[in-house]
Amino acid sequence: MKLNRRYSAALAALAVCGLAVGWLTGVRQAPPAVVIVPAPVAMPTKPKAAPAWTAAPPQREKFPNGNTLEIFASSQPDEIIARFPTDESYDAFVYYLGASKVRVIDQLDRLRAVRIAYDEWTDFVELLDGEDVGVYDSMPAVPDPGRATANHREAVGFGDGLLPWLGITSDNSAWGAGVKIAVLDTGVVDHPALEGVSSIEVAPAMDESTPTQGHGTAVASLIASHDPDAPGIAPGAEIISIRISDESGRADSYSLAAGILASVDAGAQLINISMGTAENNPLIEEAVSYALDHAVLIVAASGNGSRAEPMYPAAYPGVISVGSVDASGAHMDFSNEGSALSLTAPGYAINAAWPGDRTVPITGTSASAPLVTGAIAATMSDGSGVTMSPHEAAAIVMNLSDEAGLPGADSEYGSGILDLGRIMNRGIPGIIDVAITNQRILAKGEGRPNDEIQVTIQNRGTVTLSHVLVETSSGLAAAKFESGTLVPGAIQSFTTPLRQDGRNAEIQVTSRLTLGPLERDIAPQNNHRTDTLWR
Repeated sequence: MKLNRRYSAALAALAVCGLAVGWLTGVRQAPPAVVIVPAPVAMPTKPKAAPAWTAAPPQREKFPNGNTLEIFASSQPDEIIARFPTDESYDAFVYYLGASKVRVIDQLDRLRAVRIAYDEWTDFVELLDGEDVGVYDSMPAVPDPGRATANHREAVGFGDGLLPWLGITSDNSAWGAGVKIAVLDTGVVDHPALEGVSSIEVAPAMDESTPTQGHGTAVASLIASHDPDAPGIAPGAEIISIRISDESGRADSYSLAAGILASVDAGAQLINISMGTAENNPLIEEAVSYALDHAVLIVAASGNGSRAEPMYPAAYPGVISVGSVDASGAHMDFSNEGSALSLTAPGYAINAAWPGDRTVPITGTSASAPLVTGAIAATMSDGSGVTMSPHEAAAIVMNLSDEAGLPGADSEYGSGILDLGRIMNRGIPGIIDVAITNQRILAKGEGRPNDEIQVTIQNRGTVTLSHVLVETSSGLAAAKFESGTLVPGAIQSFTTPLRQDGRNAEIQVTSRLTLGPLERDIAPQNNHRTDTLWR
């Protein structure tokens, strides 16, 4: 019995095309060539020896419920990745490899996966004789990294003003102390902004003369940088750099899965992944499940493809998926949306460390994810000596995000926009902060005889409020509303009808909030909002 024909062409395409991972970032200026600073290296696990069978060798039985074998593209030429549904099928295949012409490069026994090299493609195909095979392209390239910046020339950048924008106005140098964070990326080089970074290399070792792609250094700096020109959220955290790509940024599902396992083994409590694939990948999915089963939390970039759903692993249940906003709080068009999106964070022109002791502005959800990772680490350990689990901290970060977009959780902003000020001041009584979060036009229908303006407000303070006055006006409507009781974090929406004229035209809508005479809002700039809406 021969290999199922419907998989032959796909397998051949995987063998020819290989794989190029697109890192989800945009760098405004090309970095200079740099020299790699050597770091401690953990060598890949040696392949497991074939079992010493005392009886008849195991049978490569076919499994009726699902594919016997899954094949993934490799980032390396003349290699392929295979994954098996059971330990028995995995052990049997490894046994039979000993008599074949292909070579085992590496194994992930816990995931029943193997990286295989071959001199002739037919040598590998012969091993699949009679098998049912599932083929995965794994992690294809994403758009050009400069696309995000080029398409948003009017967006507002953060530069070195990131921390104040997030509400960090005091010393944060101890935030994240004792928290171990694995950064799965291109590797981290020595940089004045980063201290005490340990390194594990999952991808094949690079020549020391080859410049390191700077993406991993930038991502790590947004978590834990000490540089005031490119500050990080949790400088006290311990960064474990796990290099899963080659010098050009290419990786594959095997190296990502191996990196996740290495993170768990190294004692990481948080994993940051600023990369992804549009295809659900069972090898990556099983590695993610392994980490979550070991109470390790994963934060991942949603991706820069303007897609209706986040990339994987960001889209997997249990993973914190992060999208991007600019310094005006606007959702960035490149940022992937969808029901799996957890929250958004700054992601446009943010200063970050770069090889060569440089600082450059970067853009993309690759930048947003590490900011949330740093926020979770800071919440876990804020320097006061009080610590909590990653999942407890993540729930706080999500619950205290700033409402944005449509009322409640939505596909553009998730639960809202990251706000470190609210997170770190959550235990301080007496904070008054109410904000206008959204204005939009609701088209008539579904019980609405006319078009309506909807205005949403949120109590972002720690004091329960009531009788907040909301005044809304436009060329076609004017109204006053008074809020009911607003407990901390609560939102309320108000609507007023629009006159019938003015359809298919822009309408400028302005709203204001007024508190009681003895109530002082700590952020009065959020009490006034003007939007140009299309009717």
